[in-house]
Amino acid sequence: MPSKRRVGLAAALVSSTVIVSALPAMAAHADPAYLYVDNNNPTSCSDSGPGTEMSRPFCSIQAAADAAQPGQTIRVGGFQYTEQVTLKQSGTPGHPITIQGEGSPIGRRPHIEIAPGGYPSTTKAPHAFVASGVHDITIKNFWLSDSDEEAVLVADSERITVDGNAVTRAGAQVTKATTSPPTNPDNNTSAIRLTGKTRDVTISRNQIGGSGRAGVAIEPGVTGTIVTTNAFTGVYDFRASNIIVADSAPGTVVNSNTIGGTCGTGIVLTGSSTGSTVVNNIVQVHRNCDVNVGVGVMVASGSVPGTRSDYNVLYTDSPDTHAYSWDGTLYRSPADLAAATGQGQHDLTADPKLSDYNAMLEDVTPGADSSAVDSADAAAPGQLDTDIYGNPRVDDPLVPNTGTGVGYHDRGAAEYQNPLKVSLDHGAYMPDQPMAVKFYGGTTSPWYPATTTMDFGDGSPVVTAPTFPLTHTYAAAGRYTATLTATDSNGTVKKTTTPADVASGPITAAVQVQHSASAPASITVTGSYNSPWPVSEYSVDFGDGQYQWFQSQPAGPVTHTYAKPGRYLVRLTVRDDHGRSATADGFAHANFTDPADRAIAGRWTTGKPAANGLFNNGTWALRSTGDCCKADITQLAFGQAGDLPATADWDGLGHDQLGIYRNGTFALRHDNGTVTAIPFGDTGDLPVPGYWDGNGHAQLALYRPGTATFIVRHDDGTVTTAAFGQAGDIPVAGDWDGTGHFQLGIYRNGTFALRHDDGNVSTAAWGNPGDQPIVGDWYAKGRTTYGIFRPTDPSYALSGAYTGVYGYAGQVY
Repeated sequence: MPSKRRVGLAAALVSSTVIVSALPAMAAHADPAYLYVDNNNPTSCSDSGPGTEMSRPFCSIQAAADAAQPGQTIRVGGFQYTEQVTLKQSGTPGHPITIQGEGSPIGRRPHIEIAPGGYPSTTKAPHAFVASGVHDITIKNFWLSDSDEEAVLVADSERITVDGNAVTRAGAQVTKATTSPPTNPDNNTSAIRLTGKTRDVTISRNQIGGSGRAGVAIEPGVTGTIVTTNAFTGVYDFRASNIIVADSAPGTVVNSNTIGGTCGTGIVLTGSSTGSTVVNNIVQVHRNCDVNVGVGVMVASGSVPGTRSDYNVLYTDSPDTHAYSWDGTLYRSPADLAAATGQGQHDLTADPKLSDYNAMLEDVTPGADSSAVDSADAAAPGQLDTDIYGNPRVDDPLVPNTGTGVGYHDRGAAEYQNPLKVSLDHGAYMPDQPMAVKFYGGTTSPWYPATTTMDFGDGSPVVTAPTFPLTHTYAAAGRYTATLTATDSNGTVKKTTTPADVASGPITAAVQVQHSASAPASITVTGSYNSPWPVSEYSVDFGDGQYQWFQSQPAGPVTHTYAKPGRYLVRLTVRDDHGRSATADGFAHANFTDPADRAIAGRWTTGKPAANGLFNNGTWALRSTGDCCKADITQLAFGQAGDLPATADWDGLGHDQLGIYRNGTFALRHDNGTVTAIPFGDTGDLPVPGYWDGNGHAQLALYRPGTATFIVRHDDGTVTTAAFGQAGDIPVAGDWDGTGHFQLGIYRNGTFALRHDDGNVSTAAWGNPGDQPIVGDWYAKGRTTYGIFRPTDPSYALSGAYTGVYGYAGQVY
């Protein structure tokens, strides 16, 4: 059967299937006080016994119940159980047989789901538990759901306790009540029913919802029943249901229950239920009732003798509702009842302000300002020392004690607890201080003064009375658990923890952009990162207003197709779960061709080999290396549309600076940010600056295409010219011979022609027509080599000529 885990009763009311964890770790030896049931592994369990925990637990609860002896506890783990458990064995007074769920928590208590509703739809789902003709049995900590009959049926039995269970959808017909008035008059089931000559049954600390005729039905002949500290919540057929009904059941005690709402009657004593007690209950009577007039407590004429009702909270929020029906007369308020009968003198009608009323009453604890606080009759029969959640009875020092006995028990099923609270969170990590963690926290203690301590979990001194935010620097990397503890003057202690992850090392990122040969507008982006902490954000900005975001690194490359041609900055951003981020940039060339791209090369960093790049209408993209693979990209702005790039070492610093040539004027940008403008040449000339004088810095030079002439301007002001090439050639210049100064060269339709100092000319076929030439000392060998940029890829190919290094090719970005 498919299974889901649920938390809270409201979720339980929606579905009947649950996974329940296996039994908690216990000693492996056999213990005669315990029998074990665990259907989690059907190959290891057996209904033939012996019911030991590790070697051979029972598969079914029924088999264990059949084998149980007085004083034994049946501990039930495993998964969902779809069976009716008919109890045949009995305990003895003081030594009951206890059947106890040991599963994962639902709401605030551990439960095992027993869902007879797992039976075929053609079969009426039976009860979960049937106790008939037995005695001294306790059923506790189960989630009982989806039975067409009562979840628990007790007949002709004695000293049965039903404690700490969650009961939902008992009497499955309730799900059919979707019209008003209901169309299921045969819906006579209840969550728990006592019948026959049953006596001395205790129904305690259960959370019951979604049943049919009643939450608890106590039938004629039953005596001495105690219904105490239960919460009746959820999706009852409120228009027809009476929640607790005792019919001719003398001596019934209904104490400290919380009834979330009904359009029937909250508590009913009918027939001859004489000598009964109705005290300390909270009953919220619904408004807008379609069928019945909502009543908090009804005591019929035959049940009045010897019956007492007092210390209840009967919250009626509509003129159509009444606090009491007593001896056949309706009373709108307890005061009216008290005046007429003397009953209900300490009853209240104020809103009990339950904690979670708007969420199906998952939590029925009264609020701090509830009239139920410290006002119960602590000496009443059936009063327990702990509430429905197992919490102790506590005295609110801010509220006068108006109850009896110790005077500070709360009315209803739940006790308002000390509101001492502590909160702690590690907050944001600090990227500039990777070993430091900033904590945020606080303490609220409305009842008593409290002392707070902070333990960082690394053995450092505990801080008393910390002030938040509080920053702590750890000495070593690792995962720590920080603990904030508050202790008030009454001895109440509250703790909370938060993890603190500390590691050394920066976060870095790298990105590679690849273009598709078959789809010129498409790219794939491959990113990588390095961080000691997991990445919590991974995003790629494609530079065209589009981006993709991931919570972690995607399994493969990210693809993107551009809508318009152009050159785009692609930025990868990664952020780790400590709030640190890193970026890496690449470039995309949509449609592969941009006629404004101009290939450039230069030594951008002193001591490094020459690297390549692109110039496009005033935007420079400089690669950190001429290597074929990944490179860092520096993007700069200098110049404007129509300018021609010119790069060289203007200042003799050992690395090249930017420059442009515009209509007969060079503009040279220096490292200090200043720009020098030098008129030289005419419109139409092409810049070829270089180390013509061999003195450690560059000189200006031009190539005049019309006459195929190089024109060089020397430091002494003289100008030399040299004719080389023909119209249409592209000029290049470099130190082909390793002599420390430049020589001439041209590029023509895929062939380089390089002129040497001795007058000889060497040629090299490299590239294709339409490629752009670039030259540089790619390998730091002291000699210039050549290469090409192919705009239609875009890619480059760098030669290893004159260096003894094999040439290579790769993408330009």
